[in-house]
Amino acid sequence: MYTFNLSTYLKFRKAAFLADNVEGWTVVMGNGAGDLDSLASALGYAWLRCNTRGKAIAYITTPREDFVLRAENLHALGLAGIDHPFEELYCSGDLEPAGSCSSLGIKLNQSSSNLFIPPEMSTLLLSAILIDTQGLKEGGKALDVDKEAVAVLIPNSLLAHKEKISLYNQTIIHLPSVQSLSATLGEKKLSVSHLSTRDLLRRDYKEYAFSMPASDNATQSFNMMRVGLTTVPRRLSVFFISSSYPIKEIQDWLDERDLSVLGILTTFRSTRGKGRREQLWIVNADEGIAEKLLQGLESNEELKLKGLISQKVMADEARFGDSFVARAYKQDNARATRKQTAPILRRLMEGL
Repeated sequence: MYTFNLSTYLKFRKAAFLADNVEGWTVVMGNGAGDLDSLASALGYAWLRCNTRGKAIAYITTPREDFVLRAENLHALGLAGIDHPFEELYCSGDLEPAGSCSSLGIKLNQSSSNLFIPPEMSTLLLSAILIDTQGLKEGGKALDVDKEAVAVLIPNSLLAHKEKISLYNQTIIHLPSVQSLSATLGEKKLSVSHLSTRDLLRRDYKEYAFSMPASDNATQSFNMMRVGLTTVPRRLSVFFISSSYPIKEIQDWLDERDLSVLGILTTFRSTRGKGRREQLWIVNADEGIAEKLLQGLESNEELKLKGLISQKVMADEARFGDSFVARAYKQDNARATRKQTAPILRRLMEGL
Protein backbone atom coordinates (compact mmCIF):
# COMPACT_ATOMS: atom_id res chain seq x y z
CA MET A 1 0.00 0.00 0.00
CA TYR A 2 1.38 3.43 -0.96
CA THR A 3 1.89 5.57 2.15
CA PHE A 4 4.54 8.15 1.18
CA ASN A 5 3.73 11.75 2.09
CA LEU A 6 6.22 14.34 0.84
CA SER A 7 5.24 16.97 3.39
CA THR A 8 5.71 14.59 6.32
CA TYR A 9 8.94 13.27 4.82
CA LEU A 10 10.42 16.78 4.52
CA LYS A 11 9.46 17.68 8.07
CA PHE A 12 11.15 14.49 9.29
CA ARG A 13 14.34 15.19 7.32
CA LYS A 14 14.49 18.77 8.60
CA ALA A 15 14.05 17.63 12.22
CA ALA A 16 16.71 14.92 11.83
CA PHE A 17 19.14 17.38 10.25
CA LEU A 18 18.73 19.89 13.07
CA ALA A 19 18.95 17.13 15.71
CA ASP A 20 22.30 15.99 14.25
CA ASN A 21 23.58 19.57 14.35
CA VAL A 22 24.36 19.19 10.60
CA GLU A 23 27.05 16.55 11.29
CA GLY A 24 27.54 14.11 8.40
CA TRP A 25 24.88 15.58 6.12
CA THR A 26 25.09 16.56 2.47
CA VAL A 27 23.32 19.87 1.79
CA VAL A 28 21.88 20.28 -1.72
CA MET A 29 21.26 23.79 -3.06
CA GLY A 30 19.81 25.28 -6.22
CA ASN A 31 20.86 28.66 -7.57
CA GLY A 32 20.08 31.96 -5.90
CA ALA A 33 17.35 33.04 -8.32
CA GLY A 34 14.75 30.89 -6.57
CA ASP A 35 13.06 29.56 -9.72
CA LEU A 36 10.97 26.39 -9.72
CA ASP A 37 13.67 24.31 -11.39
CA SER A 38 16.21 25.21 -8.68
CA LEU A 39 13.73 24.34 -5.94
CA ALA A 40 12.57 21.06 -7.48
CA SER A 41 16.09 19.98 -8.46
CA ALA A 42 17.38 20.51 -4.93
CA LEU A 43 14.49 18.56 -3.41
CA GLY A 44 14.70 15.81 -6.02
CA TYR A 45 18.45 15.27 -5.79
CA ALA A 46 18.42 15.40 -1.99
CA TRP A 47 15.69 12.75 -1.97
CA LEU A 48 17.66 10.57 -4.42
CA ARG A 49 20.92 10.93 -2.49
CA CYS A 50 19.18 10.24 0.80
CA ASN A 51 17.85 6.97 -0.59
CA THR A 52 21.15 5.87 -2.12
CA ARG A 53 24.12 7.42 -0.32
CA GLY A 54 23.06 8.45 3.16
CA LYS A 55 21.93 11.63 4.86
CA ALA A 56 21.04 14.59 2.62
CA ILE A 57 18.77 17.61 2.81
CA ALA A 58 17.72 20.30 0.35
CA TYR A 59 18.56 23.86 1.36
CA ILE A 60 16.17 26.32 -0.28
CA THR A 61 17.86 29.72 -0.53
CA THR A 62 14.60 31.67 -0.93
CA PRO A 63 13.93 33.76 2.21
CA ARG A 64 10.62 33.03 3.90
CA GLU A 65 9.08 36.38 2.95
CA ASP A 66 10.04 35.92 -0.72
CA PHE A 67 8.00 32.77 -1.41
CA VAL A 68 5.06 34.96 -2.42
CA LEU A 69 7.11 36.42 -5.29
CA ARG A 70 6.76 33.23 -7.35
CA ALA A 71 3.17 32.05 -7.57
CA GLU A 72 4.20 29.18 -9.86
CA ASN A 73 6.44 27.77 -7.09
CA LEU A 74 3.64 27.87 -4.54
CA HIS A 75 1.25 26.23 -7.02
CA ALA A 76 3.66 23.37 -7.77
CA LEU A 77 4.45 22.89 -4.06
CA GLY A 78 0.72 22.83 -3.34
CA LEU A 79 0.21 20.13 -5.97
CA ALA A 80 2.92 18.13 -4.20
CA GLY A 81 1.12 18.54 -0.86
CA ILE A 82 3.46 21.20 0.56
CA ASP A 83 1.18 24.01 1.71
CA HIS A 84 3.50 25.57 4.31
CA PRO A 85 6.96 25.55 2.68
CA PHE A 86 8.80 27.48 5.39
CA GLU A 87 7.68 24.92 7.97
CA GLU A 88 8.58 21.90 5.88
CA LEU A 89 11.68 23.03 3.93
CA TYR A 90 15.13 23.92 5.22
CA CYS A 91 15.36 27.48 3.92
CA SER A 92 17.52 30.44 4.40
CA GLY A 93 32.42 18.69 -12.93
CA ASP A 94 31.24 18.37 -16.38
CA LEU A 95 28.26 20.30 -17.61
CA GLU A 96 25.49 18.54 -19.48
CA PRO A 97 23.00 20.65 -21.43
CA ALA A 98 19.31 20.39 -20.61
CA GLY A 99 16.29 22.62 -20.81
CA SER A 100 15.71 21.97 -17.11
CA CYS A 101 18.13 20.87 -14.41
CA SER A 102 15.40 18.64 -12.99
CA SER A 103 15.68 16.46 -16.09
CA LEU A 104 19.31 15.67 -15.26
CA GLY A 105 18.26 14.49 -11.81
CA ILE A 106 15.82 12.05 -13.41
CA LYS A 107 18.51 10.83 -15.79
CA LEU A 108 20.84 10.27 -12.84
CA ASN A 109 18.16 8.27 -11.04
CA GLN A 110 17.51 6.15 -14.13
CA SER A 111 21.20 5.42 -14.68
CA SER A 112 21.99 4.53 -11.06
CA SER A 113 19.45 3.25 -8.57
CA ASN A 114 16.28 3.62 -10.68
CA LEU A 115 14.30 4.24 -7.49
CA PHE A 116 10.55 4.64 -7.60
CA ILE A 117 9.84 8.37 -7.46
CA PRO A 118 6.76 9.14 -5.32
CA PRO A 119 3.82 10.92 -7.02
CA GLU A 120 4.29 14.18 -5.10
CA MET A 121 7.98 14.39 -6.00
CA SER A 122 7.24 13.36 -9.59
CA THR A 123 4.65 16.14 -9.89
CA LEU A 124 7.03 18.75 -8.48
CA LEU A 125 9.85 17.75 -10.84
CA LEU A 126 7.43 17.55 -13.77
CA SER A 127 6.21 21.07 -13.01
CA ALA A 128 9.78 22.39 -13.06
CA ILE A 129 10.53 20.80 -16.44
CA LEU A 130 7.29 22.01 -18.01
CA ILE A 131 7.76 25.60 -16.89
CA ASP A 132 11.42 25.68 -17.94
CA THR A 133 10.68 24.28 -21.41
CA GLN A 134 7.30 25.98 -21.97
CA GLY A 135 5.56 22.62 -21.97
CA LEU A 136 8.30 20.96 -24.10
CA LYS A 137 7.54 23.45 -26.86
CA GLU A 138 8.91 22.40 -30.24
CA GLY A 139 11.84 24.55 -31.29
CA GLY A 140 12.28 25.82 -27.74
CA LYS A 141 14.64 24.93 -24.90
CA ALA A 142 13.53 21.30 -24.53
CA LEU A 143 16.14 18.66 -25.37
CA ASP A 144 15.81 14.90 -25.58
CA VAL A 145 16.82 14.53 -21.93
CA ASP A 146 13.85 16.72 -20.94
CA LYS A 147 11.38 14.73 -23.04
CA GLU A 148 12.71 11.46 -21.66
CA ALA A 149 12.40 12.76 -18.10
CA VAL A 150 8.79 13.83 -18.65
CA ALA A 151 7.97 10.39 -20.09
CA VAL A 152 9.33 8.84 -16.89
CA LEU A 153 7.62 11.26 -14.50
CA ILE A 154 4.08 11.52 -15.87
CA PRO A 155 3.00 7.89 -15.18
CA ASN A 156 4.17 8.27 -11.56
CA SER A 157 2.77 11.78 -11.09
CA LEU A 158 -0.50 12.95 -9.60
CA LEU A 159 -1.69 13.57 -13.17
CA ALA A 160 -1.60 9.87 -14.01
CA HIS A 161 -5.02 9.08 -12.54
CA LYS A 162 -6.67 11.62 -14.84
CA GLU A 163 -5.84 9.79 -18.05
CA LYS A 164 -4.63 6.45 -19.27
CA ILE A 165 -0.94 7.06 -19.84
CA SER A 166 1.66 4.91 -21.57
CA LEU A 167 5.41 5.43 -21.31
CA TYR A 168 5.59 4.78 -25.02
CA ASN A 169 2.94 7.27 -26.01
CA GLN A 170 4.69 9.67 -28.41
CA THR A 171 1.99 12.32 -27.91
CA ILE A 172 2.40 12.37 -24.14
CA ILE A 173 3.04 16.13 -24.08
CA HIS A 174 -0.29 16.74 -25.81
CA LEU A 175 -2.32 15.15 -23.02
CA PRO A 176 -4.94 17.63 -21.72
CA SER A 177 -3.70 17.30 -18.12
CA VAL A 178 -0.13 18.11 -19.16
CA GLN A 179 -1.18 21.04 -21.31
CA SER A 180 -3.40 22.34 -18.52
CA LEU A 181 -0.59 22.18 -15.95
CA SER A 182 1.83 23.90 -18.36
CA ALA A 183 -0.68 26.68 -19.02
CA THR A 184 -1.47 27.18 -15.32
CA LEU A 185 2.19 27.36 -14.34
CA GLY A 186 2.90 29.81 -17.17
CA GLU A 187 0.02 32.06 -16.14
CA LYS A 188 1.12 32.08 -12.52
CA LYS A 189 4.71 32.84 -13.50
CA LEU A 190 3.55 35.94 -15.36
CA SER A 191 1.13 36.99 -12.62
CA VAL A 192 3.24 39.81 -11.19
CA SER A 193 0.93 42.84 -11.44
CA HIS A 194 0.55 42.92 -7.65
CA LEU A 195 4.31 43.20 -7.06
CA SER A 196 6.12 46.46 -6.32
CA THR A 197 9.23 47.60 -8.17
CA ARG A 198 11.41 46.25 -5.36
CA ASP A 199 9.58 42.91 -5.45
CA LEU A 200 10.09 42.65 -9.21
CA LEU A 201 13.80 43.42 -8.82
CA ARG A 202 14.39 40.71 -6.22
CA ARG A 203 11.99 38.11 -7.62
CA ASP A 204 14.44 36.60 -10.14
CA TYR A 205 17.77 38.06 -9.08
CA LYS A 206 21.41 36.99 -9.20
CA GLU A 207 24.46 38.79 -7.92
CA TYR A 208 28.13 38.61 -8.84
CA ALA A 209 31.30 40.03 -7.29
CA PHE A 210 34.34 41.18 -9.24
CA SER A 211 37.76 42.13 -7.92
CA MET A 212 38.90 45.26 -9.75
CA PRO A 213 42.31 47.03 -9.66
CA ALA A 214 42.18 50.08 -7.39
CA SER A 215 43.29 53.56 -8.34
CA ASP A 216 46.91 54.58 -7.81
CA ASN A 217 46.20 56.55 -4.64
CA ALA A 218 44.03 53.86 -3.01
CA THR A 219 45.14 52.17 0.21
CA GLN A 220 44.19 48.71 -1.12
CA SER A 221 45.34 47.14 -4.38
CA PHE A 222 41.86 45.87 -5.31
CA ASN A 223 38.26 47.03 -5.01
CA MET A 224 35.29 44.68 -4.87
CA MET A 225 32.46 45.53 -7.27
CA ARG A 226 29.05 43.93 -6.92
CA VAL A 227 26.90 43.50 -10.01
CA GLY A 228 23.23 42.48 -10.01
CA LEU A 229 21.22 40.91 -12.82
CA THR A 230 17.45 40.61 -12.55
CA THR A 231 14.87 39.26 -14.98
CA VAL A 232 11.45 40.93 -15.07
CA PRO A 233 8.48 39.49 -17.04
CA ARG A 234 7.33 42.95 -18.13
CA ARG A 235 8.43 45.36 -20.83
CA LEU A 236 10.31 48.38 -19.49
CA SER A 237 7.50 50.84 -20.14
CA VAL A 238 5.16 48.71 -17.98
CA PHE A 239 7.84 48.02 -15.37
CA PHE A 240 8.27 51.75 -14.82
CA ILE A 241 4.63 52.17 -13.83
CA SER A 242 4.74 49.30 -11.31
CA SER A 243 4.86 51.86 -8.50
CA SER A 244 4.64 55.61 -7.93
CA TYR A 245 8.40 56.02 -7.47
CA PRO A 246 10.17 53.37 -9.59
CA ILE A 247 13.43 55.32 -9.97
CA LYS A 248 13.75 55.74 -6.20
CA GLU A 249 13.00 52.05 -5.59
CA ILE A 250 15.69 51.06 -8.11
CA GLN A 251 18.18 53.42 -6.46
CA ASP A 252 17.22 52.02 -3.06
CA TRP A 253 17.88 48.49 -4.35
CA LEU A 254 21.30 49.58 -5.63
CA ASP A 255 22.06 50.98 -2.17
CA GLU A 256 20.61 47.98 -0.32
CA ARG A 257 22.74 45.52 -2.29
CA ASP A 258 25.74 47.89 -2.53
CA LEU A 259 25.77 47.50 -6.32
CA SER A 260 28.08 49.19 -8.79
CA VAL A 261 26.05 47.86 -11.74
CA LEU A 262 22.46 46.67 -12.11
CA GLY A 263 21.16 45.04 -15.28
CA ILE A 264 17.38 44.68 -15.67
CA LEU A 265 16.54 42.08 -18.33
CA THR A 266 12.92 42.10 -19.43
CA THR A 267 11.02 39.34 -21.18
CA PHE A 268 7.51 39.72 -22.61
CA ARG A 269 5.37 38.98 -25.65
CA SER A 270 4.26 41.31 -28.39
CA THR A 271 0.61 41.74 -29.34
CA ARG A 272 1.20 38.98 -31.91
CA GLY A 273 2.58 36.62 -29.29
CA LYS A 274 6.23 36.94 -30.32
CA GLY A 275 8.89 36.73 -27.62
CA ARG A 276 10.58 40.08 -26.97
CA ARG A 277 13.38 41.28 -24.69
CA GLU A 278 14.79 44.59 -23.51
CA GLN A 279 17.67 45.54 -21.23
CA LEU A 280 18.22 48.47 -18.88
CA TRP A 281 21.65 49.06 -17.35
CA ILE A 282 22.30 51.39 -14.43
CA VAL A 283 25.97 51.98 -13.60
CA ASN A 284 27.43 53.92 -10.70
CA ALA A 285 29.13 56.88 -12.36
CA ASP A 286 31.76 57.11 -9.62
CA GLU A 287 33.31 53.79 -10.64
CA GLY A 288 34.51 55.16 -13.99
CA ILE A 289 33.50 52.02 -15.89
CA ALA A 290 30.15 53.02 -17.39
CA GLU A 291 31.13 53.91 -20.95
CA LYS A 292 33.50 50.98 -21.43
CA LEU A 293 30.99 48.49 -20.03
CA LEU A 294 28.05 49.86 -22.00
CA GLN A 295 30.04 50.04 -25.24
CA GLY A 296 31.03 46.41 -24.73
CA LEU A 297 27.39 45.41 -24.36
CA GLU A 298 26.31 47.51 -27.34
CA SER A 299 28.93 45.94 -29.61
CA ASN A 300 28.20 42.36 -28.58
CA GLU A 301 27.04 40.39 -31.62
CA GLU A 302 25.13 37.78 -29.63
CA LEU A 303 22.84 40.18 -27.77
CA LYS A 304 22.25 42.58 -30.69
CA LEU A 305 21.30 45.56 -28.52
CA LYS A 306 19.77 48.67 -30.03
CA GLY A 307 19.21 51.88 -28.09
CA LEU A 308 15.66 52.65 -26.99
CA ILE A 309 14.27 56.15 -26.86
CA SER A 310 14.58 56.69 -23.12
CA GLN A 311 11.61 59.03 -22.90
CA LYS A 312 9.34 56.18 -23.97
CA VAL A 313 10.79 53.90 -21.33
CA MET A 314 11.47 55.92 -18.22
CA ALA A 315 10.66 59.52 -19.15
CA ASP A 316 14.22 60.83 -18.69
CA GLU A 317 17.55 59.17 -17.96
CA ALA A 318 18.50 62.23 -15.92
CA ARG A 319 15.97 61.14 -13.29
CA PHE A 320 18.65 58.73 -12.02
CA GLY A 321 20.79 61.77 -11.19
CA ASP A 322 24.44 62.52 -11.75
CA SER A 323 25.50 59.55 -9.63
CA PHE A 324 24.35 57.01 -12.23
CA VAL A 325 24.61 56.34 -15.95
CA ALA A 326 21.41 54.65 -17.21
CA ARG A 327 20.82 53.27 -20.68
CA ALA A 328 17.94 51.25 -22.15
CA TYR A 329 18.07 48.87 -25.11
CA LYS A 330 15.90 46.73 -27.31
CA GLN A 331 17.44 43.25 -27.54
CA ASP A 332 17.06 41.99 -31.10
CA ASN A 333 18.19 38.47 -30.20
CA ALA A 334 15.19 37.47 -28.11
CA ARG A 335 16.61 33.97 -27.58
CA ALA A 336 19.49 35.28 -25.45
CA THR A 337 18.47 34.98 -21.79
CA ARG A 338 20.39 35.74 -18.60
CA LYS A 339 22.33 32.53 -19.20
CA GLN A 340 23.88 34.21 -22.24
CA THR A 341 24.05 37.74 -20.80
CA ALA A 342 25.82 36.78 -17.56
CA PRO A 343 28.97 35.30 -19.21
CA ILE A 344 29.15 38.31 -21.54
CA LEU A 345 28.93 40.62 -18.54
CA ARG A 346 31.61 38.63 -16.72
CA ARG A 347 34.05 38.87 -19.63
CA LEU A 348 33.48 42.61 -19.91
CA MET A 349 33.91 43.21 -16.17
CA GLU A 350 37.07 41.12 -16.03
CA GLY A 351 38.47 43.07 -18.98
CA LEU A 352 37.96 46.51 -17.42
